[in-house]
Amino acid sequence: MTERRALFVAYGSGHIAKVAPVIRHLQAEGVRCELLALTLGHKQARRLGLEPRGYRDFLHLVDRETVLARGQQLLAGNSHPDVDDFESQCYLGINYQEWVDAHGEEEAARRWAQGGRRAFLPLQFMERIIDEFRPHVVVSTASPRSEQAAIEAAVMRTIPSLTMMDLFGLPHDNFLRNKVFADRITVLSDFVKGNLMAANIGAQRIVVTGCPAYESLFEPGQAEAGQALRDSLGWNGLTVAMWAGNLEEPGPGVTPATAGMALALDVERRLRAWVEANPQVALLVRYHPAQYHFFPDLGAHPRIYRSVPTQDPLVPQLHASDIVIVQASTVGFEAALIGKRVLSLSWSPTVRNIDFDYGKMGLGESVERPEDLVPCLAGPGRVPDRRVFPPPGRATPRVAAVIHALMGG
Repeated sequence: MTERRALFVAYGSGHIAKVAPVIRHLQAEGVRCELLALTLGHKQARRLGLEPRGYRDFLHLVDRETVLARGQQLLAGNSHPDVDDFESQCYLGINYQEWVDAHGEEEAARRWAQGGRRAFLPLQFMERIIDEFRPHVVVSTASPRSEQAAIEAAVMRTIPSLTMMDLFGLPHDNFLRNKVFADRITVLSDFVKGNLMAANIGAQRIVVTGCPAYESLFEPGQAEAGQALRDSLGWNGLTVAMWAGNLEEPGPGVTPATAGMALALDVERRLRAWVEANPQVALLVRYHPAQYHFFPDLGAHPRIYRSVPTQDPLVPQLHASDIVIVQASTVGFEAALIGKRVLSLSWSPTVRNIDFDYGKMGLGESVERPEDLVPCLAGPGRVPDRRVFPPPGRATPRVAAVIHALMGG
């Protein structure tokens, strides 16, 4: 029997958490899985015991010297302490050089000035990787750049493809504006399926499976790990809030008071003042894994813990918390799934611009103004709308079954 091969493409710690359980499941069933884990995802994949590849492993598919020179030019301001500089150099150089080859130097420079690395879509590079691996199926997360390029390259090669979604398919979602979709899209719930169908994505593509990334919330020992974290910090009996913040990107309604780190740091300062004034509360500060290194440390305090998200696992911290405060982050959904109070910062330009408000979705409480935050912390909370929740049971075998079907049985 011919060995079945699956190629996975994903980036970032959270995205790797979606595909890792599926890879392990398929490997146990004899499927050979190759994982292209990008940027922060590479370290996370190794931490989870996988054997990922990166852009650096495919320099033989491009003009090595040219792309390395390009990447070196672009590296300043585009590196991360948890991503190997050489990998970043390869990623930047390969993507940028594809623009140059396809459109010329002037257009490449224009695209870089307009969108930077967020505008990358390395179709030709992904085609070469697919040609080298010759997979029977290509699987990605629902993200732009390399992930979407992998799906589009698979479609062009008439290779079966699958996109794993973890979000809600709300009208703002750029995923809905793609011109090319995978043969199958696995989604969180019927709520999400309805949103995709409303965007004219055919029902035959959509399979409600839940998302494997959220299974770890319920694994044995996670709640105990949360309690152990409380014990280690001396926080037993306290009300613990987690601030899971991120940068505010340029966009409509962004002002100097909210741009970049400004909103997040204002929130942290308000929460620190709340801790100072209330001996029965404590605070976990956890900024986005790709951004935490930008934020200054506002000082040590016995009831404030500043997390390093690339080292501190999220799930025990969620279990250790009573209240989770977010802008537009899936951390809020994970918190709701395990019964934590979720406060959504409705004044955040990001929340407003993409209409990603957990209060509106019935999964949390909307906080309309900065000065409302601390008073909201003393509120009673609300019961979440479970229609958004995934179906009972594990998502991993459901997603694996869809992949097997795409491979022909």
